[in-house]
Amino acid sequence: MAKNIIKTIVLLSAGMIMLWACDLTETQRSAADGALVFGSETGLKLYSNSFYEIFPNGTAIHHQDETLCDYMAKTELSDFEQGALIPDTQGKWGWSSIRSVNYFLDHNHYDSVPEDVRNNYNGIARFFRAWLYFDKLYWYGGVPWVDHVLNPGDPELTAPRDSRDVIVTHIMEDCDYAFEHIKAENSSSSKASFVNKWCALLLKSRVCLYEASWRKYHAGSAYVAGCTISADDLFREAADAAQAVMQSGAFSLHTGASVGKGKGPYRDLFSSDTVPFDEVMLAVEQDNPLSVGYANYYYNKQNVRASLVRPFVNTYLNLDGSYYSETKADGTYKTFPEEMTGRDQRLGQTIRSIDYEHKNADGNSVKTTADYGFSLTGYHIIKFTVDDVAADAYGANGNDIPLMRYAEALLNYAEAKAELGTLTDADWKSTIGALRRRAGITGGDLDAKPTTVDNYLKNTFYPDITDPVILEIRRERAIELCLEGFRLKDLKRWACGSLWSTLPWTGICIPGYGMPLDMNGDGTPDVYFPDPKMSTIPAEYADIAVSVGEPLKFISVPGGLMLRDDLSGRNWKDRMYLDPISSEDITMNPNLEQNPGY
Repeated sequence: MAKNIIKTIVLLSAGMIMLWACDLTETQRSAADGALVFGSETGLKLYSNSFYEIFPNGTAIHHQDETLCDYMAKTELSDFEQGALIPDTQGKWGWSSIRSVNYFLDHNHYDSVPEDVRNNYNGIARFFRAWLYFDKLYWYGGVPWVDHVLNPGDPELTAPRDSRDVIVTHIMEDCDYAFEHIKAENSSSSKASFVNKWCALLLKSRVCLYEASWRKYHAGSAYVAGCTISADDLFREAADAAQAVMQSGAFSLHTGASVGKGKGPYRDLFSSDTVPFDEVMLAVEQDNPLSVGYANYYYNKQNVRASLVRPFVNTYLNLDGSYYSETKADGTYKTFPEEMTGRDQRLGQTIRSIDYEHKNADGNSVKTTADYGFSLTGYHIIKFTVDDVAADAYGANGNDIPLMRYAEALLNYAEAKAELGTLTDADWKSTIGALRRRAGITGGDLDAKPTTVDNYLKNTFYPDITDPVILEIRRERAIELCLEGFRLKDLKRWACGSLWSTLPWTGICIPGYGMPLDMNGDGTPDVYFPDPKMSTIPAEYADIAVSVGEPLKFISVPGGLMLRDDLSGRNWKDRMYLDPISSEDITMNPNLEQNPGY
């Protein structure tokens, strides 16, 4: 498509102009002198467009939640996920991207470019610096703050780490500058392709909410030693920034699409060739053949078999707003068709539900159930995929993937105000209530804050939280932002990392072995789980038979059997709230203090 061809040419041009440095001191090399790059708006644009390579690609975005994500079952664990990360294996400390941004800011001073134009591109650069430093803060905590290009011998090269206060303060300053100076006008054809001023406020809200709750829920630990900015002050900053996005009128929740067969306004955001501009503030473009995604291949063909787990699926509300129960009145467990009926519509737009359809090889749209060869739990993910078997080939996705969207502003505002104790019923209605209405929920707490605690949600995920408002906001955040790269960050800031190793990785329930099962109600058997004690499979069910083996097994529950992923090795250690600094970097700068526990 033309949009990605243009963007790729821009990035290639920028790549010819500047080369990325490898560390804090390597000389920045240029294919043209400074005047050619920084002496015109064209040069500034070419350089600043190279910053977009900092963002994760479309595939990396939905992979972010798989590392230490409590609600995602899979077949393999990394050393990190087994608690085995050590300083000698660490590799995220690189500073080349931050140096490239600082090089731009150091050199963008040519009078041949009008000041407001220079400031616009400085604003874009400072947005990216804030983005990069938040990543550093997330992984390491306090790090050296560097706002200019360093040269060999500069004392900053052996400076100690700056405090979390210093880093978050500078991030807020960069976001404020970006908001004030990035020009408001954006053409409709590039509205979600390039950073706009509202992205800066949403990033500020994201960072402040993270840091506020980090300070609240890690209070008294080594992780907040030396912090002087209060959690409440940061919650207020988060709420104010999110509210400004909400009141701008620039964005709204995407609605209007018909719901059914796995489609709807929620899934539109992730499976469309071009993202809906009403809600998506920033997106990664994917188009064949220049920039492609792998979501279909990953979820439908790759043996990692990543899939959602039952405890998380149980948190989706019923359409009438009531809490979902996985058991029937007689205490037996519901079958898959029963549990998919009458639920929050986002569930059927996140996994293959009972009405899901996709195009087969003949181009016909047909009912399609979970593929148990590629779904460990039976909750087969569709959120980032497209409904066409042709896209299941390696690198065949062309749908754009959101990086920032308006729904996050609503969630950030609601959570920050709730943590401050100042969330009103009107606030609830315009944030959580609005998201639930979009999801088809017609009852429950839509117009006023909840007053009762869902004991399942509390006991399974957040036993230390007694406030029903905060509990429901956490429910909403997990569901609305599912698989978008927020979950591990949320678990860390809420001090809930242990959920990684304690949450059961269970899946669907079936009545028993040796039964042809109709999983979508179309009258045709979809899957047959043979009795492991039987040596043969009836010929008529051979094509749909699925043999369960390690790490999967069925466990007995009232009324039947439940799938369970018994992958061993999940291990959470509190030191994992931060990564270690590599031994090599500490050798180069002995003034760097290692993170706790390493």
